[in-house]
Amino acid sequence: TMAPIKVSATVAATPTTIWETCFAPMKWESWDPDLAEVKDVSGACEDGCKCVFAMKDGNDIPIELSNVKKNESVDFSGGGLGGLLKAEGKVLISAVDDATSKIDYSFELKGLLGSIVAVIKKKECVEGTEGGLANMVKLSEAAQKN
Repeated sequence: TMAPIKVSATVAATPTTIWETCFAPMKWESWDPDLAEVKDVSGACEDGCKCVFAMKDGNDIPIELSNVKKNESVDFSGGGLGGLLKAEGKVLISAVDDATSKIDYSFELKGLLGSIVAVIKKKECVEGTEGGLANMVKLSEAAQKN
């Protein structure tokens, strides 16, 4: 198993703005560079919500949300190929002061195939996680200004 890729950033936006911009709409493709779209969304961004991550590489990964706390946290996990590939991500949003927040984002590939992919495509995994965080920051700061 690969160690989770962990990235964090300070954002000139409130936790509410980050949440409403990046997570509540369930349009995560707006910030995740590897996602073509989030489809078959079963409901709001809350515990037990199920959806499918349609990846740009053509794979569809069934995903379930957990540890969802509005304006604070969301975990997503899922996989395919009979459990050989598992993906797990965690987002934590915390207020630094009235105008600033911190986002902690971690992503991990698990399972027999997942751990192989994580080694072969380590650079892509790291770039995807860092790129996702950078997009969260950019989108949230733009939304905060409006």
